Amino acid sequence: MARIWLLVAMVGALSLGGVGTSVSRTTSVSLSIPALSVLALPGRNLVGQELLLVFSPEDLGAEALLVPLEVKSNVPWAVTARVLDEDRAELRVAVAGGPEVAVTTEEVPLLAGRAGKHEVLLRIKFGNPSARGFRLVLRIGGLGPKSP
Repeated sequence: MARIWLLVAMVGALSLGGVGTSVSRTTSVSLSIPALSVLALPGRNLVGQELLLVFSPEDLGAEALLVPLEVKSNVPWAVTARVLDEDRAELRVAVAGGPEVAVTTEEVPLLAGRAGKHEVLLRIKFGNPSARGFRLVLRIGGLGPKSP
């Protein structure tokens, strides 16, 4: 009987030792949010990373056009502009209140900013309007880190 009692005591002691122990491990979780930059022209219902603005000869009657532009980005960004038609080399674009930039068929930087939502007003001036109108391309690019 003493042997049975000793065996029960040893089993009980071994099982009580495992009740209070726990195993913990450290882990790290990585979350990657892709860069996203978008342009929008609210008055024209255009949204995208590249927008094509087509101006008809009727639009060219004024000295300049004011075009609202909305920029949304989760990284620093830059907007570039270029004219698709080669005979429109005298187009000038400015952010309202800022300096004018001559826009040609070569892509030129127009404005840049930090992450967030920004609303700007572009002032587009025509130096040599033609009877056909013109096509202006606005493109946004994120300046954040590149994804692998």
